[in-house]
Amino acid sequence: MKHTLQTLLDSISQGVYLLGADGRMCLYNDRVCELLDIPSAFFDSHPTLEELNTFQMQRGDFGDDACLVDNNARQYVLADGHAPIPTHFLRQTRAGRTLEVRSRILPHGGMVRTFADVTDYVQAEAARKQANELLYATQAIAELGGWEIDLQTKRVTWTEGVYRIFDTLPKDFHPTLENTRQLFTPAAQAIVDASYRDTGVPSKLHEFELEMITLTGRHIWVHSRGTSVWSGGRVIKRTDIVQDITRRKQTELALRDSETRWKLALESVGDGVWDLQVQTGEEYLSPQLLRMYGYTEGELPTAMAELDQRTHPDDVVQMQRNREDHLNGLTPTYSNEHRVLCKDGSWLWVHSRGMVISRDAQGRPLRMIGTHTDITERKTAEELIWQQAHFDTLTGLPNRRMMQERLAQELKKCRRDGLQLAVLFIDLDHFKEVNDTLGHDQGDTLLMEAARRIQACLREVDTVARMGGDEFIVIITELAEAAHLQVILPKLLHTLSSAFQLGHDKVYVSASVGVTVYPMDGQTIEDLFKNADQALYVAKGAGRNRFSFFTPALQTAARERAQLMSDLRTALVAQEFRVVYQPIVELATGSIHKAEALVRWQHPTRGLISPAAFIPVAESSGLIVELGEWVFVQAARQVKHWRETLHPQFQISVNKSPVQFENPNLQHVPWIEQLDQLGLPGESMVVEITEGLLLSSSDGVLDQLLSLRDDGINVSLDDFGTGYSSLSYLQRFDIDFVKIDQSFVRQLVAGSTDLALCQAIIAMAHALGMKVIAEGVETALQRDLLKAAGCDFGQGYLFSRPVAAQEFEALFTQTTSNGG
Repeated sequence: MKHTLQTLLDSISQGVYLLGADGRMCLYNDRVCELLDIPSAFFDSHPTLEELNTFQMQRGDFGDDACLVDNNARQYVLADGHAPIPTHFLRQTRAGRTLEVRSRILPHGGMVRTFADVTDYVQAEAARKQANELLYATQAIAELGGWEIDLQTKRVTWTEGVYRIFDTLPKDFHPTLENTRQLFTPAAQAIVDASYRDTGVPSKLHEFELEMITLTGRHIWVHSRGTSVWSGGRVIKRTDIVQDITRRKQTELALRDSETRWKLALESVGDGVWDLQVQTGEEYLSPQLLRMYGYTEGELPTAMAELDQRTHPDDVVQMQRNREDHLNGLTPTYSNEHRVLCKDGSWLWVHSRGMVISRDAQGRPLRMIGTHTDITERKTAEELIWQQAHFDTLTGLPNRRMMQERLAQELKKCRRDGLQLAVLFIDLDHFKEVNDTLGHDQGDTLLMEAARRIQACLREVDTVARMGGDEFIVIITELAEAAHLQVILPKLLHTLSSAFQLGHDKVYVSASVGVTVYPMDGQTIEDLFKNADQALYVAKGAGRNRFSFFTPALQTAARERAQLMSDLRTALVAQEFRVVYQPIVELATGSIHKAEALVRWQHPTRGLISPAAFIPVAESSGLIVELGEWVFVQAARQVKHWRETLHPQFQISVNKSPVQFENPNLQHVPWIEQLDQLGLPGESMVVEITEGLLLSSSDGVLDQLLSLRDDGINVSLDDFGTGYSSLSYLQRFDIDFVKIDQSFVRQLVAGSTDLALCQAIIAMAHALGMKVIAEGVETALQRDLLKAAGCDFGQGYLFSRPVAAQEFEALFTQTTSNGG
């Protein structure tokens, strides 16, 4: 338990030490040594709190007269720890860090003390205080006027700024409810009176722009903003901040006159005009702009979001980025070309230009104006020119030029992300005969169909291009391993060797494929093209209708893998697979009532093939679905027999590949129905899955796991500790068994870190209601340590290798007779 506690202490970010009832240090973590800059050797000497305090005082850790310690703890520090212990205080280290110290007296007389580095928080608080002081100073410098009316006491209060706005002084004018009415024009008075009326939902906030009259008779404009206090359906108190905006209003009036003139000028040359109030998003769209998109005045709401929603999805991000750059002052003008959806469903290309014409005192944009120009005709012409330069006119595929550009981009991605890619040269065999016998028109039809078939074999991220004549080139991107090509290449050969229906004629061609892989075969486009061409030559020379790799070693490996995949397809029919069983022993009693089913392949010419060699091939080809179903059927029949002959609660575990979850065969009878037909309960079987499967985002995977739980079939998490090991996933999927990976068991000895980890896993699993199986148990010491740690089951060569069913039954009999 002490090892487990130490493991937990070492995993937290706080420094911790523990004093025993005798007043001496009994436990600490590495973090406390780091924060206090004290060597672990000192803590290992089990000092008292007084000895620790003396050590720190002599080093000057607390500063002169403990000046680096909070006032509430300074006396405690200076008294060598004999004063009352404060539960919480702050102190600084010699390095300038701030530590939060918390102490707690334990019931038995000991004490636990924690240290947390709160330097960043303390610095942030100091910065916030400084920012607040700056804000207060800025408000004082702004010289805004304040106006408050108390309708209960009939008292009006002005600040000096208000007197200045209305051309008077405090000694010359004493504001009252009656004499301040002379400052309002009739229109302004009407606006203010309306705000005092109870409309059912009293507004606490108000904001006006009012034309008013100063005490010298001068007409001014005032911006008033404030709050109101309501009681009984009427205002009893109002507080306002007022600002003279006369100059701004005069500028706006002049600008409005100017705008009317330039809007007329712009619309006369065919441009549509827009006018955006940036802070509110309200946007004026001119009649000409609306006509460009097929609308009339009043059909579209006056909001910026309306045109944004009608912008083509591929253009929205760049348009908004260009606009934000200008609003933030990064560009002198706004300019962007994008497509807009018209009322009739067509797309119109426009060039949108604009400029911010007003900002507030803080530099924030207030208003932006601009135009839309129809550039659809130009864009159509540019698209046609680009299409002709980059795509094959017959098949619509990228041409050589486009292919080279894409390959250059993909090579950059591969270098950046450490990936591979493959370049395939494809040449149609016997195409010349088709052209010569049926004519070029039929030959063109065959080429178009061949292009379609090649594309159908590829992913969206891959690229196929026509190089000219009957030659195609393919880029296979994001290639994690060259083995992925063993799925694509046979598929390409098969689809191109199938019959082509050309009018009334049915013709057959095949394909030769040359393959080269980056970066193993070459680093440049030129090298890859040359290598693929040489590999194509080899494929044609070997008899056509085949593929050839540029690298001889890769070619050999690919052929062997292809042969293995081909052999796999017949292995089930030929009954070359067999199931062996490895016992899972109950450590507390030594009894056996569980086993794991494992598949083996007895190849007719290559002998026994390791699962590590053929399982990945089966998964990549999808054959694992049929193989996994076969293993389950064998295991289900076996568990029925052993429940009748060995133990009534016997369980067999079967491994289920993620491929089986992701691509299930819907024609297979559900496992629970197969068990029902055999008269078996769901709990007779355990499905072993890997941790990676729990991260799948597929709803189908989740449904299958939950279905297993509902059917009573247990779920075991294999190789626990080597993957993600998230507690949230364990709880979410109701895991029944956790299998400790053999890498933790292999070096298991008393006092080891591996033992501490195993103990922690066992304690965690039991707390969550799960049982634990340890894999790879090979020695009696490992078994005894796991048993002492509370591990439920063990599996490994100490007990038995995987054996045939008959040998398993003999082992069971022997174990039972020995009292296991």
